[in-house]
Amino acid sequence: MTCQEAQPFVSALHDGQTVSMEAAEHIGDCSTCKERLREYAQMSEELRLLASAGPEVTPASLPALPARACRWTHTLTARVLVPRFALGLGVLLIAALSLSLGVMRAQVGSLWFQFNVTSPERNGSWGNEVQAGYRGKVAVVSRDRPSGGAKDLLASIINVDEVESRLVRLSVRARRFGVALLGSPERPMQESHEVRPTFKEMEREMLATTTPRQYEYIPGQELEIPVEGGGKLLLTGRVLERRANSWGREDYPLDPKVDQIVLNEPALVRDNQLLVKGVGSASAYGGDPYVAVLVPKEGLFGFLLKPIDGAVEAEAEYGQVRFKLGGHDYVLFAATPVTGGPQPRGIWVYHDPNYQPSKAGGIGSIGSGNDFLKLIRNIEK
Repeated sequence: MTCQEAQPFVSALHDGQTVSMEAAEHIGDCSTCKERLREYAQMSEELRLLASAGPEVTPASLPALPARACRWTHTLTARVLVPRFALGLGVLLIAALSLSLGVMRAQVGSLWFQFNVTSPERNGSWGNEVQAGYRGKVAVVSRDRPSGGAKDLLASIINVDEVESRLVRLSVRARRFGVALLGSPERPMQESHEVRPTFKEMEREMLATTTPRQYEYIPGQELEIPVEGGGKLLLTGRVLERRANSWGREDYPLDPKVDQIVLNEPALVRDNQLLVKGVGSASAYGGDPYVAVLVPKEGLFGFLLKPIDGAVEAEAEYGQVRFKLGGHDYVLFAATPVTGGPQPRGIWVYHDPNYQPSKAGGIGSIGSGNDFLKLIRNIEK
């Protein structure tokens, strides 16, 4: 017999009624049922004390109040007897309710800002999904030769100070950085190589010399950001009550183009060990598009749609890319499909373990563009 089955017999036994031998043996051996019987006895004793202690009141001495009001007043003022376990349960429920209300308030107050940055010459783009207090690192948006001039980089640092449902306060630094071409008269120009500043060098110079611009951005609009040294960047974004599973924007579609490669909030795993996640998002298309990810202590991983020397073949299937390097199994996970066309599809991965993330500020970061060979030459030099 269980305690639940024995509960009616506890009440009957307290009232002096006869119970079965099985019930009596259970109650006699069960500490829980004994305690319930003792509580019944205590409640009865308190009722008797309450009745004996109350003053004798005749009907004539009662105040002339309506009967319903008397009963209502008595309900509010009378002593309510409940078992102690029920009182403890009520306290726990009240505490849980207070905690849940606090969590709800916290969730409502923690809005997310999802944004994307491009340049009019768009060779690629980048974005992120963050909350108030986000302090960005240098992100290179495009790598172009505008109007046939010298090559340069468009870099930005975006801080998100406050996120409200209809207004986001931003602090943005943006400027151009030149890319030097090194060569000599004895060497043909095709053997010249580019020397670009590192992410750490760009960040240090931007923080020291570039004045941050303050913006009150209205979600859904297009914000034009002037770039020191010439040019502009375009920022678009929206506010979310909770973090989205995917961007749902044109740059990160669920059905990418055949010549497009996209890494949307990627996470890289090696032999079931997570190497990096949450490094942002980037996409590129046309020409020889690539997306590159810098992984702390692991170097650079470039994902390409065409083979180059030193790259290994990988299999992309919607939001996953599987490949082998150095006897290890790698899997890259993304929030949206990595590339278009029939799935699974073959792509290529180039790994340079000697490119240390400390050159980029010691954190994982992501970038995109065209002509990955030029990026490799910069790294090798």
